[in-house]
Amino acid sequence: MSAQKSRNEFLLFNVIFPLLLTVAGFVWKFFYITYREISLDEPFTIFHAQQSIWHILSMPAQGEPNPPLFMLLLHFWIQLTGTGPVAVRLLPLLFNSLTVLFIYFSGKRFFGFWPGLLASGMFLLSNFHFFHGLEARTYSLLSLATASSLYFLLQLVKEQGSKKHTIPLLIISNIAMVYSHYFGWFVVFMQLACGLFYFREKKVFKNILISFGVTVVAYLPFFFILFRQFLKSSQGTWVEPPKSGAEYLYQLGHFLNHPEVFRAVLWILAAGLVFMVYKKTWKSIDKELFILFIWWFVPFTLMFLISFEMPVFITRYLLFNSVGLYLFVAVAVSQLFNRNKYLIPAAAIILLAMMANRMKILPDEFSYREVTKATSFVGNHKQVNDVLIIHPYWADMEFAYYYDRSIFTDAENFYERLSQQNIYPVWGLEHAKSVTGKNSSGRIIYYLNGPKLDEDDGIYKYLKENYTMIDSTGFPQTYTITTFER
Repeated sequence: MSAQKSRNEFLLFNVIFPLLLTVAGFVWKFFYITYREISLDEPFTIFHAQQSIWHILSMPAQGEPNPPLFMLLLHFWIQLTGTGPVAVRLLPLLFNSLTVLFIYFSGKRFFGFWPGLLASGMFLLSNFHFFHGLEARTYSLLSLATASSLYFLLQLVKEQGSKKHTIPLLIISNIAMVYSHYFGWFVVFMQLACGLFYFREKKVFKNILISFGVTVVAYLPFFFILFRQFLKSSQGTWVEPPKSGAEYLYQLGHFLNHPEVFRAVLWILAAGLVFMVYKKTWKSIDKELFILFIWWFVPFTLMFLISFEMPVFITRYLLFNSVGLYLFVAVAVSQLFNRNKYLIPAAAIILLAMMANRMKILPDEFSYREVTKATSFVGNHKQVNDVLIIHPYWADMEFAYYYDRSIFTDAENFYERLSQQNIYPVWGLEHAKSVTGKNSSGRIIYYLNGPKLDEDDGIYKYLKENYTMIDSTGFPQTYTITTFER
């Protein structure tokens, strides 16, 4: 009977439960896969992913701010599924769902069931992981690579490298991480720092050094690009520097959906410390708890401090840190309360209930766009001889994705086909003047994406002063479409 009970427990906690978590998260998010429209940086990623492998590999050297791994994977994915919204977002959703598995098993296998449940539950209920789990960008892949890297590192140090596949899989995770986003190097260096905890355990320390060294060698073709990107970013980016130290805590609140959840975490951990001192159980704290703390705290803090000179402190850039944060909180709750079978479930249920209560599924403040309505409006009002001006220039792919997918997918002739329909993305005022000057017949339709009418390099003012405005229609958050007669 005991053997049968053990088998049942193994199946329940190592197969059925994690499978239910993963499938439930996938199905839940899949229901919302087209709730938000393809917009912002997604069209750019999709547009270039449909081009040749050499084109994708050469983009970072030409100014693309991210390494090419996600775009390469999307390239092959598109060959199978096409460029529709469901198709392109299914890939990041798969990455997001697999991340749940790695977080769960990082907790369950090395620290216990409740740490696995709490950490994976926090990830599933995260507002931002829900959003980026459905975004055709690299962030879900970066989270997956971070979670898998952490899992294999814990396997390496907790099981003393007994599994032959551990080091190769750790290396693969690290390489995927740094080729997903440059900030993956923060995690790789944290691994090296964590190796110092095992300096006397020569085999473990040696294996950590090996994984670090192989990752560095595998990245040699991109180190120059990384260095150049660093120099470029140091001269200023579109990201604003932190206004005060309060933004540090504000971002932690983001990871937990609301500042009140963050405060609850602090109170529970403080209670755990009191419990540990009262019960004198501090000797039962695993040093891996400190690894989990360093894993998220050091990169998060460094990115905050760096941002006063080179701003990078925004949620999506920081999001990979949350994987370590969730596991740290979950394991800390378990170990501070000395694995108490009543207090730990109570703390986990409180935190998950609070996160669920504060969860907002794809709210409007998360970059809401009405691209379909805006492009449909243009399609219904634009006449053959009308000239359409798109500003800013980078809004062209987003516009074309919904206006005419055949233009969007014809990457080699993209701009030629736009101009054939009198559609011109413009860089600024002088470019707009040139376009309107060369087209002397028909109306001018001004498609403005992003800035306010008085923050568009003077294009709206110029058109209003030199032509007759006959219509102006706005769409929530972003688009203003104005029609002028000559």
